[in-house]
Amino acid sequence: MQASIQSIFTWSQNRIFAGGSPEIVLLVEWRGLSPADKQGKPSRKVVAREIELRIWLEPNVELVNVLGCKAEEEEGNSLLLRLGKIHSGQRRFAGLGFKISPMPAGRHNALWLQWQYKQPPIERIRELPVQKLNLEYTHHTSVLRDSCNSHVEKHMALLETEELLKRAVAMRAAGQQMPAYEMICRHADKLLLLATRTGDLLMLKEAESLYKYNELELSPHDKAAGEM
Repeated sequence: MQASIQSIFTWSQNRIFAGGSPEIVLLVEWRGLSPADKQGKPSRKVVAREIELRIWLEPNVELVNVLGCKAEEEEGNSLLLRLGKIHSGQRRFAGLGFKISPMPAGRHNALWLQWQYKQPPIERIRELPVQKLNLEYTHHTSVLRDSCNSHVEKHMALLETEELLKRAVAMRAAGQQMPAYEMICRHADKLLLLATRTGDLLMLKEAESLYKYNELELSPHDKAAGEM
């Protein structure tokens, strides 16, 4: 039976410093598949539900940040991500930040991952084969200046947008209009810089959307009140 999920895992950097890394990001991307995809016929039916991604961490790897989902810590230095459902053709993303302790130079295992989900229409539980991800450690200090993978940087920024908008709503409800306004404005500036550097029109649209959000949600009266 064909799998209902196609996944891609992308590190923010191909190599890290052997002396340790304060944070390296793994972008998790999964897409819903169905037999109709092969025939080129569009379909929006649910192809997987109760999706779970279980992750086992090597001893030198520690989770420090999560965007786009919630991670439950479990026994044996493992994590469980509950990711809901996905439709055919839909793409979803999550970002995981890890702190890496020093290791000898070379290529070493970092994570082991396994997908599990219920596959309609018979709701059969499927477990996909365990996948292994490794990292290359080097003593060359040049890696400390390496830039983040642009695909990872883009989607982490978009995931951060979702989190900041939720936080802004709570801050404004608590009467913290100006701090919320400034937080959203800083993030919009970040997206605009990314759009300018990469030429990504989606990032430009997201930045413009955040600027408009601030204009609509924070009136001049609110600004004045927040500055008092």
